[in-house]
Amino acid sequence: MLVLSVQGITSNSSTDSFDVPLNKEVVDFGPSPYFLGGRVRVKLSCFSYPTLMVKEYDAGQKGAEWLAILPIGKGSAPACNRSHAQGENVIEVGEWSGYFKGAKGNLVFFYASDGTNGGMPFVVYDARTGTKVFQDSAFDSTWLHNKVVASPFNRPRVTSAPDGKVSLKYLRVVEADCDLHTEKASCWEQVRKKLDLKNVQMPVCSGYKGIPSRRASAVAYPVEVLIFPKPAIKTIDGPVKCWPVD
Repeated sequence: MLVLSVQGITSNSSTDSFDVPLNKEVVDFGPSPYFLGGRVRVKLSCFSYPTLMVKEYDAGQKGAEWLAILPIGKGSAPACNRSHAQGENVIEVGEWSGYFKGAKGNLVFFYASDGTNGGMPFVVYDARTGTKVFQDSAFDSTWLHNKVVASPFNRPRVTSAPDGKVSLKYLRVVEADCDLHTEKASCWEQVRKKLDLKNVQMPVCSGYKGIPSRRASAVAYPVEVLIFPKPAIKTIDGPVKCWPVD
């Protein structure tokens, strides 16, 4: 069993990024039983923060085997191991399949194991209660394309105010009931009213080349979400993108 620990992690992250973990520890439990050759390993990754620890147990398949959130009281962080401590909230595949994305205060973010309609589903848990408080799908150039698009909306932005309120800004991805590529103005008017879009000009959809027939459009539009006291999605100014659904 190999243990890799990185303490005192530093980052140039800004206020609209996730918190930097105090420590990240990766425990290697040997070759994955799902792959030959031993190149794919079974790993447990533990991310420690002032008030919580996040654990990700990954055997190399799509999506972690399980994820867990452990609130931390006063004192040092618990050991990084596969056994579950008292009070640890274990998230099985049936509840959510994916990976750990980051934490902001007592909020923990997980993203899905695969995207849908050009968006990446994500979920937010409250570590204090162990409950899921929000779920949606967002455009994220780093999740979906492994490259950074030069735009304020290239990824979800999470911000915490001095009063403790946490807000998210991102391009929300939804499926329209029409085809913006072929139906154009009539579809755009329907989408614009339904989503309360601030943009007047219809976007030019990408990805329709080689598609001979009608196909509904996926729409990515800018929103801001206040997580507490109850999540509320509000459309804001920003770019609107569209492409055919999967």
